[in-house]
Amino acid sequence: MENSAVINYHRTRDFSNKMSVTFEFVRQNFKGLGKSILLIAGPPVLLASLLMGSFFQDMFSNAFNPMGARDEMLSLFSSPGFWMKIALMMLFLLISTVASLATINNYLILYEEKQTSKIDVSDVWDRVRQTFLMYLGTCFLFTLLAIVVYVGLFIPVALLGVVSPFLVFFGVIGVVVAVCYFFVGSSLIFIIRSYEKIGFMDALLRSFKLVQGKWWSTFGILMVLYLLVGVVSYVFMIPWYVVTIISSLHSAGVDGFESTGSNMGIVSTVLMTLYYLAQMLLYSLPAIGIAFQYFNLVERKEARGLMTELNSFGQAPSAPTTPPDEHY
Repeated sequence: MENSAVINYHRTRDFSNKMSVTFEFVRQNFKGLGKSILLIAGPPVLLASLLMGSFFQDMFSNAFNPMGARDEMLSLFSSPGFWMKIALMMLFLLISTVASLATINNYLILYEEKQTSKIDVSDVWDRVRQTFLMYLGTCFLFTLLAIVVYVGLFIPVALLGVVSPFLVFFGVIGVVVAVCYFFVGSSLIFIIRSYEKIGFMDALLRSFKLVQGKWWSTFGILMVLYLLVGVVSYVFMIPWYVVTIISSLHSAGVDGFESTGSNMGIVSTVLMTLYYLAQMLLYSLPAIGIAFQYFNLVERKEARGLMTELNSFGQAPSAPTTPPDEHY
């Protein structure tokens, strides 16, 4: 990787070049970035997977009971421990998602600062610790805003339903389009907050401003990369489905299905852990792709890289002087 040329972020790139530079960045930094994600965001994923494996074991063992399945399920859903398990599972998945986003974006910034793919996990971890609350707050505020937008958009749909049920169809289509526009327009918010160190609302408005006029380009990058991630990550889920079906068939009794047993829980947990670890690594692709779209849009609209090169024209090259905490 050391022989590979260091990628210059501040370049205008067309769609194919943005896709190429995304995969080139992953190729150069596969070891360092992958190790950072696994060591920093991996532990909460492992804990979430253990809870999820236990959750599915409880669900299957009750669903396949021949008699009294309804009572067993009602007893399970009324158990405080069951809901506590779900709450902890969601909490650890949230922590792993936030940690993964913070790791990827801080790694991108460190790569530019150090001008090398040899980045220590400890350096990434220091940045993640300092920015974790910012990422967590951004996730919370963004989710809250998305809910407000979603509910706000469905109010006109409900009013249309009063006028005519036929109009509800067009209203739902309008909501889907508006929600899609919102998510694509705000997709740069995390990299903007990381790189420019500005507040949530300022980053949100800046994201929409940068995406304006390049919405379809941004949508295309997200759609292709998320589609790729979805297809590849699903491959890791196939063994879980196979084991589940085989275990269910082999546990069939005279009156129905018997308990799937502890072996199913162990296998389910292992496969679920592998699936979420693979998914966590794969989701670095859209995050990296949208980061390069951010730099591309900034360069197209503000020409920061070009202005920097013009200002440094004729000056002797010097070692990078970017302070360690400038961009986070």
